Amino acid sequence: MGATVGALLLSIASASAQIPPPTLTGETLLAGLFVPPPGTSSVVVTSASCNPSGTSTFTYQASGPAAGPYPGTFTETGTVSMGPQNIPGTPPNGTLTSWTASFTIASPVGNVQGTKTLAPNAPSLPGICTGADALFPAQRSAATGLQNVLAYTATITVPGGAQFTDHGGSEASVNEFPDFPPFNNFFEDFTSEQATTTPVCDEDSQTDQDQILNDQGCQHP
Repeated sequence: MGATVGALLLSIASASAQIPPPTLTGETLLAGLFVPPPGTSSVVVTSASCNPSGTSTFTYQASGPAAGPYPGTFTETGTVSMGPQNIPGTPPNGTLTSWTASFTIASPVGNVQGTKTLAPNAPSLPGICTGADALFPAQRSAATGLQNVLAYTATITVPGGAQFTDHGGSEASVNEFPDFPPFNNFFEDFTSEQATTTPVCDEDSQTDQDQILNDQGCQHP
């Protein structure tokens, strides 16, 4: 009996003391132009409805290498919308009204699954969705500049199956030129709002003592 109790206590302590994986701060995703070696990344717009005088929307897919605390590979699928493209520029652009995306990162450190969306308090950000004309090639683009205005949440599953959560902001840009695909590119960089990732409590865990108020015995005791 004593040995059994000791083993149970050791199991609880091990689950409670697991070192959390890193946050996504410093994680960088790249695809398209200048990403070596050739053929390891892609940026494609899968659908687009461009109306320079009204609302425009396009959906993109990007994949390529991931660097930082979770080195490996990534995939991201997103949808961008913008208003009338009457802001002077080369070419003229419109203000982004929404940007939603889901992303995954496959890494030996842990597998990341997350979503992101344009923050409600985001400043005016540029978007382009046009066909070719006499002055400019067809282009579908969106960029946040140097500001972390895309709010993300992510779940990280480490080897062994334990899960942790993270949230924060990202800056990103996507550029697709349907007539010149070698120039397509995608970039994203993350900054967490957390000091450490947060363990996910597994209520079905064998070590869960079913103490409702303090979750003693879960992965976040």
